[in-house]
This record gives sequence, C-alpha cells and structure tokens, in this order.
Amino acid sequence: MGAQARLSDLLARLSLFSGPAPAPPGATWPGAVPHVPDDVAAALAELSDASRRSVLDPLGRTGPSGRVGYPTRVSLPFLARGAERVPTAPARQIDETTCGAAVLTALAMAGDPRLALRVARDPQRQFAALQRRAHRACARELPPWPRRYGTAPWAAAAVARFAGVRYTHRVVGAGERGAAVLAAAVAAAASGVPVPLFSGGDLGGGWQTAAPRHVVLLVDARDEAGGVVRLYEPSSATAHTVPTSALLAPEQARERGALTAALGAWPHVVWALLPR
Repeated sequence: MGAQARLSDLLARLSLFSGPAPAPPGATWPGAVPHVPDDVAAALAELSDASRRSVLDPLGRTGPSGRVGYPTRVSLPFLARGAERVPTAPARQIDETTCGAAVLTALAMAGDPRLALRVARDPQRQFAALQRRAHRACARELPPWPRRYGTAPWAAAAVARFAGVRYTHRVVGAGERGAAVLAAAVAAAASGVPVPLFSGGDLGGGWQTAAPRHVVLLVDARDEAGGVVRLYEPSSATAHTVPTSALLAPEQARERGALTAALGAWPHVVWALLPR
C-alpha cells in the first residue's frame, strides 16, 4: 500500500465498517424537524429576533449559504431582548481532543430547542460542560480508542442525536463504496439531517495521521451556485462553504484548498455518520 493510501482504504478493502449505506432519504427525513415545546416557545417569544434565531437555528441552516473560501463565525445561542446587544461566544471545541464532542453537542443543539435555550442562558459554560459529557459518553463505547485521538467513529454514532434521528457509521475509502457514502451524506444533509464527518491524512505521515483525526459537521447541502455544502469546523468555530462536487470528488476539485480548510486542515474525509 502506497504512502498516499489511507487507513480507510485498507478497512474498505477488508470490508470492515463498510456495509451498504442506508437508503437515501426523501425530500425531508422523518423525524428531522425539531419540536419546539410550548414552554420553550413562550420563552422565545420574549427574545429579540436574532436571539430567537440563535436558539431555533444555531447552525444557521436557514440563513445564507455563504461564499466559497470565506468562512463565517459560528456563535453559540444567546439571550437578548428587544434592541439589547450582547456579546456572542464562538462555538469552539474546548481542547484538542473534543472536536467530536463539540460536533455532537452542536448537532444535539440544532435538533433540540430546549437544549439550545439552556446553552443560551450561559453559552460558554454550558457548551463546555456538554462537550465534556459527550466526550465521557463516547469514551464508554467499545472497542476502546486512544484518548489522544479524540472520539471513535463508532462511539460518536452511538451517542449522536438530532431531533428524532439516530446514526450509524461507515468508513469512506477510495472507489465506488466511498463515493456512495459521501453521496448518502450529502443526500441526508439536503433532506435536513446534519452529518458528522471524520477527516484525516494518509500513510505518508504514519499510521497516526492515517487514522480519523478530526471531526466536522456537514450542516446542509443546497442546489444554489451549482450545488454547495456547508461544514462546521469546531477548532476555529467557523462555517465553510464548499462546492458539493469538491466534497464528492476531492481529487478532481479546483477548490481543494477550501475543502481542506473545512476539514480542519486534513485532506480527506475518512469516515461518516449516516442517519439510520
């Protein structure tokens, strides 16, 4: 196996973690619309429009798609009334091992307005506490995973929640199977279900770089501008707009730099969590 090969390629060749991708969703995935409880709706009615949006749509899925190569900040939900102006906090991972936990927390917030409102009451403290809780939950899943590498894909799949949606996981190797997993991820995002993606390097940097090393969130997929996707990158608390074609066929993409930045400076998607 060459230096540019990925661990995910080897796993795919051995048919490990690489079964068929779940059936693609319809226009809207069942259970993908977050429910707003009456008491949460009443609390939101007292807030400014911007504050209300930050709770109901913390990932900006109903906002503009952005421009390729121009990341935008992802802020935590906040409370403000009327014309009140309050500083916002970035949705950033708390240390080098909690990228997966930050993504799982952002995913849960996007599907649970009550949780997002809880975060809005004390954004930085609550987001940090929820990351630690998600990290502990993932650490209990088997088989074990080196702590220095953060969150294992199978552990993230067991813990991941978005509204009524649960997740499975698939390795993303080279070839048709890997392409099918990425296509399923884009289809899920287009149907309203965000998808955590693991990124990594190749064997040229050693096994430690060829393993899944970072986690980002495929927030949505849109038809505009020839097809674009948005990815939340937790180490910088930014959202990146990338052509859909670059995600699906990165080796052929002119915008490879934008994709690499969106993947946290790693060159490849190596694993994906898919709704089941």
